[in-house]
Amino acid sequence: MNKISVKIKITLWYTIIMLVISITALFVMLSVSREILIKESSTRLAESVNRMIPMINDPRHNIEDIPNFRFFNDGVHTAIYNDDGKLIKGFIPFEFIENVNPTNDTVQEIKYNGEEFLVYMHETMAKGNRPYQIRGVISISDEGLMLESVKKINLIMIFIFVAAAALGGYLITKNALKPVSKISDTAKNISKSKDLSQRISLGKGNDELHSLANTFDEMLDKLEDTLEKEKQFTSDASHELRTPIAVITSECEYALEYASSLDEAKESILSIKRQTDRMAKLVSELLTIARMDRKSIPLNFEKINFSELLKAVCDEQAEIHEDNIKLTRCIEPDVYAMADSALIIRLLVNLIDNAYNYGKDNGEITVSLSQNTENIICVVSDDGIGIAEENINKIWERFYRADKSRTDNGGSMGLGLSMVKWIAQCHNGNISVESKLGVGSTFTLVLPKKI
Repeated sequence: MNKISVKIKITLWYTIIMLVISITALFVMLSVSREILIKESSTRLAESVNRMIPMINDPRHNIEDIPNFRFFNDGVHTAIYNDDGKLIKGFIPFEFIENVNPTNDTVQEIKYNGEEFLVYMHETMAKGNRPYQIRGVISISDEGLMLESVKKINLIMIFIFVAAAALGGYLITKNALKPVSKISDTAKNISKSKDLSQRISLGKGNDELHSLANTFDEMLDKLEDTLEKEKQFTSDASHELRTPIAVITSECEYALEYASSLDEAKESILSIKRQTDRMAKLVSELLTIARMDRKSIPLNFEKINFSELLKAVCDEQAEIHEDNIKLTRCIEPDVYAMADSALIIRLLVNLIDNAYNYGKDNGEITVSLSQNTENIICVVSDDGIGIAEENINKIWERFYRADKSRTDNGGSMGLGLSMVKWIAQCHNGNISVESKLGVGSTFTLVLPKKI
């Protein structure tokens, strides 16, 4: 049974249910019809017997004068007997009637030789005060022949009807389940070819299967996009690591083969250290991103003085960067928020460091902090190289850099802004950017005071 297709299973269950319902309905109908038949036959029987009473009691006629045709009417045989049970007039062509002692004015059901009969008797007084019995008999087996014919015809019609319904049900089910077959075939093809670009593409439809197929296609879109990002991420990470490794290898070879003095060896060692620090920073950020993806970074929300935190970060960044870039601060004092201080520090460091990396000589960075009744607004703007309009949405992607040439000089590796966005989302906040190529960029962070 497990190897039978779903459409065959549905058709079989549908056919069995239809057959059971139809046969049950037929037998109920026949049972009710039999009851109606017996009731109607009993009524006819009693009426036929009662019609004989006036003729027997009429003083103008003798019983012997009653015509024979009067004793058979509407399928009912009647006969007149004296009080000793002797036949006086009429004829009942059933042998058992002589041995029956029926109850007065009561319809009785009798079986004889495999047939069923109804018997009715009425006692009356004829002229001369002589007691007589009027007996009537009707064969319900003869009447039931029609029901048997009806039953046979209906059984034949039921099987024809069920067969037609089964065929129609199979065709309807087969057509209805075509989307399922297409979903299954697409899944198998993807599994075999490992090509996530394939889609079911059922088209428009409002039923559950079209909804399932569309959901499946959306899932494939996301999987393909995720896989492509993972491939790009791996490629970019490999590229970022390859450069410092190549420099380290080259410096080591130079120091071993060509360094003729301690100063030359120190210079090679310093270069190696710079590249090692860069690799360490990259690996740290990659580990952080991996933990972000797994949502395994613990969040420790507490009430923090955002103003003091931002001042400390600004002081640190101004000291680290020796660029000819002026850092201007406009920080409202005593701005408090419920936040994870470690993550907020990393967010602020990435924003300000990004402004330094893409600033211009003798330029200016402005950091401001304000608040309203519900939110904290932190703005970091610069007058650096800016971002082209078509690339603004790409800056949140991992390893994206507006000016890739700056990475080789120890600048950003394109991971900072993706972390900024993730940290803002962790705090139910939002980060946005406005930028113009050659003019500068403005990043606006909005965080709720309460999580």
